[in-house]
Amino acid sequence: MKKKTFILFPLLAMFLSSCLFDTDDDGLSSWLSDQGMPSSYKVQMVTVNDLKPTSAELYKDSLPRSAGVFGTFGASAGMVHDAVFDFAVDSAFLADLKAADSAKSYLSLYLFDAVYWSKVLPSTVLPIEDEVNVNISWTLSEKLTDAELNALETVVDSEWIDGLKSWKTKKTADTTVSVSITKKDSVLVLDLPSAFIDDVRKNSGNRRLQLRVSAPEAPHAYRFYGPSVGLLVSPILYMVEMEKDSYRGYRSLRAATLISNREECSDCLVLHGGVKDSLLVEFPSKPIMKALSDFYGDEFPYDAEDVRQSVVMAQVTFYRDDSKGSNELDMPIAVEAYTYTGDKDSLVCSRDNYSKYNDSLIAEKGHPNLVFHDGDSLTLQVTTGMRDFINRASDGRSFKMKMVLDRSLVLDKDEYFYGSNSYYVNSKGDSVRVFFPYPDYARYDFSSIKNTSTTLKLWLASKRGEEE
Repeated sequence: MKKKTFILFPLLAMFLSSCLFDTDDDGLSSWLSDQGMPSSYKVQMVTVNDLKPTSAELYKDSLPRSAGVFGTFGASAGMVHDAVFDFAVDSAFLADLKAADSAKSYLSLYLFDAVYWSKVLPSTVLPIEDEVNVNISWTLSEKLTDAELNALETVVDSEWIDGLKSWKTKKTADTTVSVSITKKDSVLVLDLPSAFIDDVRKNSGNRRLQLRVSAPEAPHAYRFYGPSVGLLVSPILYMVEMEKDSYRGYRSLRAATLISNREECSDCLVLHGGVKDSLLVEFPSKPIMKALSDFYGDEFPYDAEDVRQSVVMAQVTFYRDDSKGSNELDMPIAVEAYTYTGDKDSLVCSRDNYSKYNDSLIAEKGHPNLVFHDGDSLTLQVTTGMRDFINRASDGRSFKMKMVLDRSLVLDKDEYFYGSNSYYVNSKGDSVRVFFPYPDYARYDFSSIKNTSTTLKLWLASKRGEEE
């Protein structure tokens, strides 16, 4: 088979440097040097059009999680978030409560101000004024000794949360609460149903109380501080003795969020934000190998590791349609790409950094890895995974990538991009927020991936040299 002859042009490498690395004219040369290759290696682009996945598999997140720092209850974008609290109630209080002529109870949740008081929160989000039907369920333990009651302080949170997977309550009651949230509000008060307080008053002695708050029909998910962030903002259960005009509050020992997915379409590929949903997409190796064979004029893959070229950058572009999605914070959301490296039987999945981008294009159209944004495409960089895939394709592997919804992007056309930071300091010394600090409870339907083609672009630094 006749092989193509490549003459190595240093100027071409520098030209491509300005395209790929934008502001760093030595970017490509530095990258090649880091890989142990001369800066004169030629870089060219290969495009694989009409690449269709062989499979797309959704992994739903339904595991209970700690709400020690902040928690959520309510519903949003096809997900329901229940809050569960763990209290230790002593015998003296239950005796006083039992003797009271009348009583009421309410739960005070301190709103997570990092969300609701943020200066970059769109004005369309607040105020929130909702009438919410809330289901309260609870369980009271048998009587506990003083030592057993004190031991509740030392319960390992992870063990308690794991037990919530099978925790069922026999006592339950419904109530209606008014939810009002503005930038001036700091506390959300939930009046608890009379059936709950009546049941608690029938008991005596030291008790462990576990309380679950569910609002599956709520129009929003409401965020609050958990019990691990300090006494001033911990959720507190108040039981009020009306005759004596006194009250006593119990701070939650711990809290958790239980997640349930209410999506009705079992075949849809719907990712949710704010939880750990992920979408695994698998592409066949044959069209990628054929494109490389056609381009270079020799066989792909080798029967061993193929290191005749290295991937400088790889991008996968999907068609997207935002109309089937929804987001609460009304900002574009970044999509993170994860790829697989290593031996076929022991692959390691890790985030593929979004590290090379075109400043001028971003300033005009915004970052390409966003949903709920202008345009109808989603472009993700998969450089690390594609580099490893091409080198090891002789073992018969396919190319796999995973997608998750990341945080909302405040500055969609700012050429600075995140790394691990939510903000940066500009030339004036001002802190500029790039990402909203907490995820949006959003949903996005990627079902079109199954029916539409994607485009793969590869920028390759050839290691062949001159070939006859």
